[in-house]
Amino acid sequence: MTSLVGFGGPQILVEPAETEAMLVTVPALRAQNYAVQASRIGNVVTWRTPDNASFSFDQGIVVSTRGLGDDLMGADAEHSIFAAQGGAASWAPRINGYMNGEYQSYFITFQCRRTDLQTDRITIGDRALSATRITETCVNDEREIENVYWRNGNGVMLKSRQWVSPNVGYMETERVIR
Repeated sequence: MTSLVGFGGPQILVEPAETEAMLVTVPALRAQNYAVQASRIGNVVTWRTPDNASFSFDQGIVVSTRGLGDDLMGADAEHSIFAAQGGAASWAPRINGYMNGEYQSYFITFQCRRTDLQTDRITIGDRALSATRITETCVNDEREIENVYWRNGNGVMLKSRQWVSPNVGYMETERVIR
């Protein structure tokens, strides 16, 4: 069960006083909601929805989630952060940590590398924007995932499609631009 509002559910409005907001969509859970910044510790920014689902990002890369059911408890995503900034295209490890129903930790390790870097036009709200699209491919013996990041010229992550966990699948984010 997810705490995000299901597609077709009530419309959620972001309070006008909020300076930044993010639309979060989880297609596999048929869930979507707006999130606002709840906290920042160093480079890690945590965004929270009105119903308390939360998503933490280190420089735009998801490093933890709460409220989705099969949550990402934490991630060693240093190379993914570098790749999402257009860094080197060599293979490097990414380690995602999870907890099962018996509160036992387990990890999924990938080898990841940047596989594409190109200029792209994206639409956010009613605005067409220029962004750099960066694709990261991650593989292990069981699966291959593809994370896609769109950054503006200032390095701000405008939009992303990032894999969270086996049951959650991909999470899509889009910054709200006012």
